[in-house]
Amino acid sequence: MRIRFFVIVVAAVVLAACSFGATPEPPLPTNTPVPTFTPTVEVVIAPVDPGAAATARAAEDAAAAATQAAANPQAPAPDTPVPAEPTATETPAPTEAAVTVNSAMNIRGGPGTNYNVIGSANAGQRFLVTGKNPAGDWWQINFNGQAGWVFAQLVTGENTGGVQVAANIPAAPVVPPTSTPVPVPTSPPAPAQPAATAVPNFPFLLLDTDRCDPNPGSTYFSGFTRRADNSLENGVCVHVAYYGPRNTKCSGCDGVGDGNWGFSPFGGPAPAGTTVEIFVVQCPGPMPLGGQTESSGFGDLTPQSPKWVKTINESVQCTGITFVRR
Repeated sequence: MRIRFFVIVVAAVVLAACSFGATPEPPLPTNTPVPTFTPTVEVVIAPVDPGAAATARAAEDAAAAATQAAANPQAPAPDTPVPAEPTATETPAPTEAAVTVNSAMNIRGGPGTNYNVIGSANAGQRFLVTGKNPAGDWWQINFNGQAGWVFAQLVTGENTGGVQVAANIPAAPVVPPTSTPVPVPTSPPAPAQPAATAVPNFPFLLLDTDRCDPNPGSTYFSGFTRRADNSLENGVCVHVAYYGPRNTKCSGCDGVGDGNWGFSPFGGPAPAGTTVEIFVVQCPGPMPLGGQTESSGFGDLTPQSPKWVKTINESVQCTGITFVRR
């Protein structure tokens, strides 16, 4: 046992000596890589073409619009104009009633030659109609912003079929009283003479063309004087009488129009039972404005035509009383 232990110790000493005297091997060399050089590439920025850029942008927008239209087919395209709502057709304005003046004439303040003249109009002038008198032979017009009146036979009407009676017809002028009292008739009125009675020694004939209509506001008479060829004649003197001579006027005078004459002798409604006579007389010469009256005196009142006679039982307006030269 001691021998084995001795051998082991000797062997250990020998091995340690060998290890101490041995020369260590040098380390293996390491390969160092050779550095390489990479050339730097110069980047050149090309100039941008504005036209090409706009074209590209338009293409992008078109593609986006197509994508949006595919996703929502009910929505209108962005650049598609939405059609405007159709406008309603305008309704034409209603046609207004109007009159056109045939020849130079006076514009009066009421429906009759007994009303004051408020102006005048020339042939061709046109006025809007605002009303008429109850008899329909005078038109109320808009004359420079105020109500004026024209005789219907001296104008040409347009769309006057629906014109209503004016609500603001002025009262007829009051005839100033005379110093001579009016006699009250004590005998029954004379019977009316038949119209269209031809008398050989009369230079004028009376035609049966008159018409009388109720007119509570004023008793009025008007008519014409004509030549044998039926053309209108001016300067013929016509006289109206009741309870004696009252008024003489000449046709066409005072701006009433060619061949026209008219009387409104009562200044309102005539007293019931009054008998009126109208006939042609000889003209004494130039007539004053409004004709001859009791205050101015009369000329020769010898009848030159048959008498138109009417007994007034209610206030009326008689028109179309016509005297024709033989």
